[in-house]
Amino acid sequence: MRRAGLRFRINLFLVAALSLNVAFWFGAHDTQARWEGVPPVPTKNGARIMTLGDEQFSYRFGAMTLQNLGNSGGRVTAVKDYDYKKLGAWFWLLHGLDPASNHVPMMAAYYFGATQVPEDVAVIVEYLGTIGQNPVANKWRWLAHAVFLARHRMENPDLALDLAYILSRMQPVGDVLPAWARQMPAFVLANQGEKQSARKVIEDILMTATDLHPNEVNFMRAYLVEELDTPEKEVQQIINMRGKDLMRAENAPSKTLPALMP
Repeated sequence: MRRAGLRFRINLFLVAALSLNVAFWFGAHDTQARWEGVPPVPTKNGARIMTLGDEQFSYRFGAMTLQNLGNSGGRVTAVKDYDYKKLGAWFWLLHGLDPASNHVPMMAAYYFGATQVPEDVAVIVEYLGTIGQNPVANKWRWLAHAVFLARHRMENPDLALDLAYILSRMQPVGDVLPAWARQMPAFVLANQGEKQSARKVIEDILMTATDLHPNEVNFMRAYLVEELDTPEKEVQQIINMRGKDLMRAENAPSKTLPALMP
């Protein structure tokens, strides 16, 4: 009898446990882990303390945190669901830890910059537009990307033009600003319908620049004629003013140019 009673109690316990398990499943099977959003931004000293004073370790840890935000546990978070004010604070924190690295600017430009919300794009443009004014290590390329985002994502041509003028006047250290970057104000102006102003920018470059490759000259000639409706004779007169050396250079073997920015 004792053995039968013990067996009954064990079976009763198993049935109760199974019943509780089934009841719990029915009540919680739709519940999933929730992403709490962009984490709070520590201070620079706080970020250092978390990695025992190693700034490079702190930078890499923070960059990897941003890289994996929202995309873990089998879920993917749309960029529109991020808090861009917090993201901007993270960008500046990590920039302070390592201003030379392009890891975070790359994420900001090509991943977080994909948002279609103008207010969020503005955070990216402010960040890229500021760090892109650093004349060293080709940082000007981030300023060029800020022009693109301001024009095509924010749809703010005035801001895009201001950034384009800053870019066109830059003097990179150890590098030469390519012709397409110097022509950026003309591209923005032409997109606004200011063809005469755009024409003046291109013509000034043609008349004053001494380091233009023949391919760049040919591009500017075609742009003036085909996009800005400049008479071809006037364009040829400007090119002739550059002297015989340029005419000889135009006959030199062509080189492949970098892709033009919008």
